[in-house]
Amino acid sequence: MDTSNMTLMEIFSNPDVMHTLSFGEKMLASTITMIMGLGITFTVLILIWIFIAIMGKVLGTGKKPAAAPAAAAPAPVETKAPVEEASDDSLVAVIAAAVAAYQGANANNLVVKKITRLSGDNTPWGASALEDRLDTRRR
Repeated sequence: MDTSNMTLMEIFSNPDVMHTLSFGEKMLASTITMIMGLGITFTVLILIWIFIAIMGKVLGTGKKPAAAPAAAAPAPVETKAPVEEASDDSLVAVIAAAVAAYQGANANNLVVKKITRLSGDNTPWGASALEDRLDTRRR
């Protein structure tokens, strides 16, 4: 077979003729093959990324919903006491503000009636955790 008119990649694709190549020519052809494979892979990945971005904009999933304007945001309360020593009233206010921020526009009818702090080791969360641990040991 006459290899004088063939390119290096054509020679590299023929297994019978490939054995006649020197080590340097084999390494060059391998490098070219690797670069072509990486180039094609990254080109396809970029095209997929662009396609997903366009579809996100077309379907509206790329946009975040507009935040509803807050009716009256409470002014920040300046306290000189550390957070651990906050009074129950300020704790209630913080919890109510967090719930109102979470609910967004539907927070107009939020009323906090009573929050009481439970003391001792037997809180509902602790009792539930103890029951879960006992159930897993029974199985």
